[in-house]
Amino acid sequence: MSTKIKLLIWCAIGLFYCSLCAGCRATEECKAFTDLSREQQRVEFRTFSIEKQLDIYLCAMKAKPPDLSFAQYVADRGEEVIPIVIAKMKTVRKEVEQEDLIYILELISDRGDLRGRKDIMAELSQIIDAMKIDTVRERSLEKLKKIEINSGIRPLTYTK
Repeated sequence: MSTKIKLLIWCAIGLFYCSLCAGCRATEECKAFTDLSREQQRVEFRTFSIEKQLDIYLCAMKAKPPDLSFAQYVADRGEEVIPIVIAKMKTVRKEVEQEDLIYILELISDRGDLRGRKDIMAELSQIIDAMKIDTVRERSLEKLKKIEINSGIRPLTYTK
């Protein structure tokens, strides 16, 4: 085997372990957070950046039962979180996580902070249209319909 191929293999192995460690760090951070008392979690969560709040929220949604309360804390930050939630939705790998993030936008729409935002509806429609899991897509469409109603935007026609 040539030196270049060996080097390539070692680089691939190194990248694989780095990605595992990044996942471990997120898991360890989540575990440390969930080990706190509920009151400590509430206090600590409010001190986090929006990005970290989203990570912790997605982690809390994997618990049995899932903890929806963190979505409200994110939504309470108002319009400033909208582009960050949309960006996160585009980068998460699991459709269920996208659906969990749509729930935050639903809460934001309940507050009236998405009024007239056709751009957001279009982005959500694209994300939902790309979903492959029927049940997740259907639940996400229901959330989108509520967001559109709250936003004063006539629902689009959805077919898939």
